Parts: sequence; C-alpha cells; structure tokens
Amino acid sequence: MKPTRFLLFAIFVGFGCSGTRTVTMNSMRPAEITFPSYINSLLIVDRSKFEKDAINILEGVLTGELPGEDKAGAQEMMNAFQTQLSYSPRFSTRIAEQRLDGNSITAAFPDQIPWVKVKQMCDQYSSEALVALEIFDSDFIITDGVRKVKKTVGEGENKREVEVDEFYAEGVGNLSIGIRLYDPAARSIVDQQLIRETNTWTAAGASKKEALAALISKGDATRYLGRQAGRDYAFKIAPMPIRISRTFFGKSKKAPELERGSRLADVGKWQEAADMWESGISGSADKEAGKLAYNVAIAYEVLGEMDLAQEWAQKAYVTYGNKDARQYSSTLRNRVIQEQRAQDQMN
Repeated sequence: MKPTRFLLFAIFVGFGCSGTRTVTMNSMRPAEITFPSYINSLLIVDRSKFEKDAINILEGVLTGELPGEDKAGAQEMMNAFQTQLSYSPRFSTRIAEQRLDGNSITAAFPDQIPWVKVKQMCDQYSSEALVALEIFDSDFIITDGVRKVKKTVGEGENKREVEVDEFYAEGVGNLSIGIRLYDPAARSIVDQQLIRETNTWTAAGASKKEALAALISKGDATRYLGRQAGRDYAFKIAPMPIRISRTFFGKSKKAPELERGSRLADVGKWQEAADMWESGISGSADKEAGKLAYNVAIAYEVLGEMDLAQEWAQKAYVTYGNKDARQYSSTLRNRVIQEQRAQDQMN
C-alpha cells in the first residue's frame, strides 16, 4: 500500500462556559492488531449456520426465535463491519455469497476451516485473508409492569400534577459473536475473538398491550446489536479516523490578544491566531501569558505542527505555570505515539 499522510484540520469551533472555546479536529486511531503488510484485502464469510436444519428448528423452539432472525442479524453484522472498514484506507473487503456450516448448539467455536478451503475461497474472491463469523447467538428477555409517574392535568389556575399508573415493557438483548481471522499465506489464525453486546430498550403505554406493542422487536434488537458488534470489530483490526476535541481560552480582560486571536480561530485562520496570541505574551502577567501560550499550542496542533504544539504546551506549564498545559502536553505526546502506530499499520 502507498504511505498515507494524515490531513489534520479543524472542522468546528464552538463556545464553552467561562469564556472558553472548543475546536474539533480529525485524527487517526491505531488498530489493536497490526497485520502483515501483504494483507490488504479481506473476505468476510458467515460460518454461523448450523450443520443440520433440525438443529436450527430446535434452537427456534428453545429460544423463541423466529426462523431467519439470527441469519438476518449476522448479515447486518457483516454489512456494518464492511461499512465501518470502508472509512479506513487499510483494507478492501468483500462478502462471500455462500454461507458455511460450522456452528454448534453450544455456541462454542467450531473446528477451524481447513486451510485448503480458506485458500480456495480467498482465491475465488481475490482476497488475502478471511474473516469468518463462526458464532452468532442472541436472546431477548422481556419484562413488564406498572409504575407511578407524574402527569400534569388541567389548565391555567386548575393546572396540577397528579400521579397516574403507567404500563411499561423492558427488553434486554444479548448477543455473542465469535470471529476468526485466517491468514492462508502463513497458515495462522491472526485473531480469534468472542464479542458480547448487550442493550436495554423500554417502552410505555396506557395498557400492557400498548407498551409491549411499542417495544422493539427481537429481530430489530438483534440487528441493532449485530451492527454494533460489526463496527466494534472493525475498530479492532483497522486504523480508523476519529474526531478529537480541545478546549482553549477565548478571552481575558487583561490580555485583549486572547480574544482577538480567538476570533481569528473562529474563521479558521489558525496561523494568524497563533501569531496574535504569541504577540500578547511579553506584555502579560504569568496567568494571562500561560493562557496565551496554551492557545498557541492548540493552534499548532490544529495546523498539524506537533513539535511546535508540544514545545508551546511545555512552555505554558514550565515558564508560566498554566496547570492545564501539563495534562495537555501529555495528551499531545500520546497522540503522536498513537498516530505513528496508525501510520506504521497503514504502511
């Protein structure tokens, strides 16, 4: 793959409390796993099909599933996984058309796919590694009841709060997903991961029937959890663009350069903002100088000049005693390390 250069730019400046402002910018988060450089394309395959139709029917009887619910959830997981990976330039992906046997009724990992089969499928889809969804097990537990809630009734002088009965339904969805990542060239399992997702939904109504009708269905809940699991796993294996935010000082009665520079930052003129903030340091007391130096560091981070950003953050703390700059300096060091990891993974 060609080396990727990260383009860092501010995308939003907002106003905070106590005269502060917040800037949001782009960054890259490294993956937990670093792949061999020859793996640039992934084949995604659903291997969560039970080996016999009878077991599928048995599971539906035991768990109350409708036929095809887990299959639809598995497809949703793979689609979300592929979509999230599209935001990272690290991998290209394809989803296999066939659905493979392999899961067991105990929701344990099955035997590995034979390497001959892995190689055959990767060759068929022009891919260098295979991501297999090998466990997909879901359940949805519903409880219901009645609770007291406050409700405003009447109008004008007759308006008052009263307690009334409200019927509610609560659904707790649980999902277990097992994923294996096969490298056929090295004949090695790059990753084997069991992911668990859970979420709670509530609904209310004037009757028990109305509350249950308003509650999310098991199928929709399973698809929701599948999407979440797919996105989570994509972040594990690929460097991903993320948004980070920084808060800086917007104004000071004793240092007018602080507000002037902030107005320049508001319209994206960050180099001019840095110059304005720096120009006010020599004529300011330590407290204001520390804020100005801190803002200069923010400006250089937005501009992608990380060495200058770290230099100014250190100056804000060491020379002028700005306490916020100490933590910010550490944050900058960590960002540099993480982005270097992401860059190495991209290359």
